Amino acid sequence: MRIGFVGCGAIGSCYASYLLSKHEVCVLDTYEPVIEAIKKNGILVDMCAPGRGNGETISVKPAIATTDPKEIGVVELLVVFVHYQYLEAAVRNALPMIDENTMILCLQNGYGNYDEIAKVVPEEQIIIGNTAFGATPIEPGHVRNTGYGVTNMGSPKAPLAKVEKVAEAFREAGLETNVHENVYNAIWHKLCANVVINGISALLETPNGFIYKNPYTQELAKLLVKEAITVANAAGCTLTYEEELEHAFEVSQMTDETISSMVQDVTHHHETEIRIINGAVSKLGKEYGIPTPCNDMILNLVLAKQSIYLGR
Repeated sequence: MRIGFVGCGAIGSCYASYLLSKHEVCVLDTYEPVIEAIKKNGILVDMCAPGRGNGETISVKPAIATTDPKEIGVVELLVVFVHYQYLEAAVRNALPMIDENTMILCLQNGYGNYDEIAKVVPEEQIIIGNTAFGATPIEPGHVRNTGYGVTNMGSPKAPLAKVEKVAEAFREAGLETNVHENVYNAIWHKLCANVVINGISALLETPNGFIYKNPYTQELAKLLVKEAITVANAAGCTLTYEEELEHAFEVSQMTDETISSMVQDVTHHHETEIRIINGAVSKLGKEYGIPTPCNDMILNLVLAKQSIYLGR
């Protein structure tokens, strides 16, 4: 399969390194230092995922690495690893890589990415999902893979056969991949963990493991998950509070020393994805008339924190 990547940051680099073993992979990134580093050294990945890697650094070279989408041309699958606030612009920029047969896949955290992509391409071409992979950037073109897990995908509008075709391409490359008829169950399953971990860790500037270790964050986690589950099930999911809370604590424990992407955003003075994590709970809560005071608080505290360095 001819696969294009839009955004070759931490998680994107990990997926590209796997898919390159079986498919033609091309990389588009607007940040020139990333492309220059990949052209020179390939994509460098430190294989440090527990149970999967031994710390070895591998180098894999995509067929094309460029800042110009026209240089790549049309691909069968476009994998977009760009923060939600840049998604619409990134997909528009990548239009030379898209035709009526191209499927667009987004595995980014949060709830709301689908709507951003749908502003640019027909919904029948969009696949969404999430990943249990963990990664942290080291320098442009060089990342550390800190976690490995299942890739989940599905689509509200795309034919299931097309989703299965993409999933099979992932499986060929050694990626454990599940297809879901109701993909929002899978999205909210991970979102509940993000609701617990990302905002709190960003505010306290701690590794993920602090959440399950600290009695105060444990109590806050219970309140956050309770609100999220109520909202998710009102929107058509079938999740249970006990299972999602247990899963959130399991993720916190399994990624004990991992620094969440939101902590990284705060550290590097970037805009965070809080609006599609705790903010998604708050937004849908308002739509369904469900109070979400704890998620509202985390949302506004993180927005206040980032306003200090963004000036807005």
